[in-house]
Amino acid sequence: MTSNGTEQEETNSLYEAVLNDISTGELEGGQRLKVAELARRYGVSTSPVREVLRRMQGEGYVVISPNRGATIRMGDANTIQNIFEILELLEPYFVAWFAEFAPPDLLDEMEAIQEKIEKTPISELAVFRKLDYEFHWAICKRHYNQPAAETWYKLRRALNVYGAKLSIKTPRHETILVEHRALLAALRKNDVEESLAVIKRHTGGSFKQMSQQMRVLGIT
Repeated sequence: MTSNGTEQEETNSLYEAVLNDISTGELEGGQRLKVAELARRYGVSTSPVREVLRRMQGEGYVVISPNRGATIRMGDANTIQNIFEILELLEPYFVAWFAEFAPPDLLDEMEAIQEKIEKTPISELAVFRKLDYEFHWAICKRHYNQPAAETWYKLRRALNVYGAKLSIKTPRHETILVEHRALLAALRKNDVEESLAVIKRHTGGSFKQMSQQMRVLGIT
């Protein structure tokens, strides 16, 4: 691998590590990100840290100002709601297409992910969210409209980042498991109508709980 290739790999790895720490709450919204401290935290030089912060600024995850440097952007209700409304439109779009052919290998992949989800206690929220993302990404990733799939990918990741403070209550957790199983059953039957009904119920329920929590936490 070339030197440039190695440097890019290091930068990409650092980006994933920083974004993961933001989405799990290790690094919180409003927190200042100092280049030297991040370099020490992740065991890298300052150059990739600066590059990652510039990338995150472009994606809206951090704000960089002349006097304060980089600060993690606080998640607000409008941002979270806007993201979720787009996801509510995209999810049925992908599911309707997927349900028509539902390749066995992807259904088996979803089944395996679902089994991991069911074994993950809700207290391990970061792990649960990662697996939940993988479950839904299996439906999107082979879609012929790759720009749409990439949009879903970025928005779902952004939702996890901005909604880091939001938890999943036990009743909703149990409902998610049931709805995932119902979706799998409908997909295995290539039942487009039922698949759409399940995914709309699923996304609607998630948004309702997130909205309730945002009001409780005072996220405006």
